[in-house]
Amino acid sequence: MIHALYHRLRLTFVLLALLLIAAGCSHVDSDGLSRSTIDTAPVEPATRAGNNDEPVSQLRIFTDSTGREVEVPVDPQRIIALEYTGYLHVLGVKPIATAPRFFKSPFLELMDGVENIGYPADLEKMLALEPELIIAADYLTPEQVESYSKIAPVVLLKWVETDNLNRLEAVAELLDRHKQADAWLASYQQLVQDTRDSLADTIAPGETASIFYAWGTSVNLLAPQVISTLYADIGFEPSEKMKARMEANPEFAAETISREIIGEYAADRMFIIAEGALGEELIEELKHSVLQTLPAFKEDRVYALDPNWYSFEPVLMEWQLRDIVKVLKP
Repeated sequence: MIHALYHRLRLTFVLLALLLIAAGCSHVDSDGLSRSTIDTAPVEPATRAGNNDEPVSQLRIFTDSTGREVEVPVDPQRIIALEYTGYLHVLGVKPIATAPRFFKSPFLELMDGVENIGYPADLEKMLALEPELIIAADYLTPEQVESYSKIAPVVLLKWVETDNLNRLEAVAELLDRHKQADAWLASYQQLVQDTRDSLADTIAPGETASIFYAWGTSVNLLAPQVISTLYADIGFEPSEKMKARMEANPEFAAETISREIIGEYAADRMFIIAEGALGEELIEELKHSVLQTLPAFKEDRVYALDPNWYSFEPVLMEWQLRDIVKVLKP
């Protein structure tokens, strides 16, 4: 009875605080995650002030990618991840809630018991779930961070990375899951080798590749660091112009370009990620215009890729390695 009254009062107070913040700013959500099972020794729980019967995790200070020092649970069991869902999964952590984009294949089968918090995130639903920790990317605005912090501690992790696996290291550091990260890396490297072996008679040494993202009426040029499976793992080299761009700006990730300059990034093989029906229509338009004069098109080496390629979550990196064999060796 007392606990229920306490929770209702806490819920009312925090919702009022969130409404005051929301009145002054708009919120843009990302994605979320959940709970974990840990094989380390149990930690003696602390107790919540004013209620000695309700245990909570011990706390420590974690410095996130923005330099914020955040007091986080040592062993959080209830995590909402606004990003990094795939990273949590390979570390053996299941979130209590995540964003809508994770409720589709290949994530869907992993989402049993996980709440969909919607996009933008439903703040009232997040609060009712009573998370111990919220994991997000550092593209959130200060207003969003303030808003989410009314619900639970918010840790921001770096979003733009020159090495996708740096994100895995960051999540493992936050949750003290280094052994699980090492185990996944070992299995992933084996999958990389198996994939390279499968494609040894298909991809010649030094072959170049360019990759684009077709969304609506826009064409986006993607850097090798964004789709590392295609380059660092499979072994394709970027086009000469992309190499020059990366040398000038090692953190270059993506850019919307005009269709007319696609040919400047011509490569031995050209991949285009199609997002939805409009993306597929755009690819067909390109095949009947700017792509027709390119050697890759004439040699039937222009490939449409599933939207799951426009991601660097570990779960999708595994999926991409399996998918590329199907694409190149149908």
